[in-house]
Amino acid sequence: MSRYNILLTGVGGQGLLTLGAVIGAAAIENCVDVTVAETHGMSQRGGSLVVHVRLGEGASPLIPRGAANLILGMEAIETARNIVYANKDTLIVMNNFLWPPPLSKYPSLEDLINEISRRARLYLVDAYGLAKEETGLIVTGNMLLLGYALAVDDGLRNYIDIEAVERGMEKIFHGKALELNRRVLWRGYREGEKSIRK
Repeated sequence: MSRYNILLTGVGGQGLLTLGAVIGAAAIENCVDVTVAETHGMSQRGGSLVVHVRLGEGASPLIPRGAANLILGMEAIETARNIVYANKDTLIVMNNFLWPPPLSKYPSLEDLINEISRRARLYLVDAYGLAKEETGLIVTGNMLLLGYALAVDDGLRNYIDIEAVERGMEKIFHGKALELNRRVLWRGYREGEKSIRK
């Protein structure tokens, strides 16, 4: 089995490091080799952040350009910025969210969506809206995106399934946080299933 490459991208404060940790824990639960590496940018709130998650055996922790199987994008500009990791078969599951940088000019969300969908297969998800509807908290949007990806991506499910993710979550979250994140994971999964049936 070759390596399965997942790029997590967004800005600090969106739960990307937690998302990487949960995927890593799920892989370990399924006895799958995994490396998780945070790269450039600062994980402080608002700083650009990229996390490389590689499932399966191999030495390099970083995904080569053009070699991502899946990109989970929590923010549109950062997803577009990291499109160099995509190829025409890459699946992108992106939060329908734009955090404008402190510059006078930046592309519109619509322009970014058009550009990204030209380069790879894009699923656009209102992760914050659905997470808030399910738990009252937008901070659980990262787990909603993961649940959605598990429903739409067969390749990902060859390595981890939603049950493994639930077991992995038990290593990261406790009490109420575990219950809320588990609920939002399944909500994302159901939303992903709906989009496949359309």
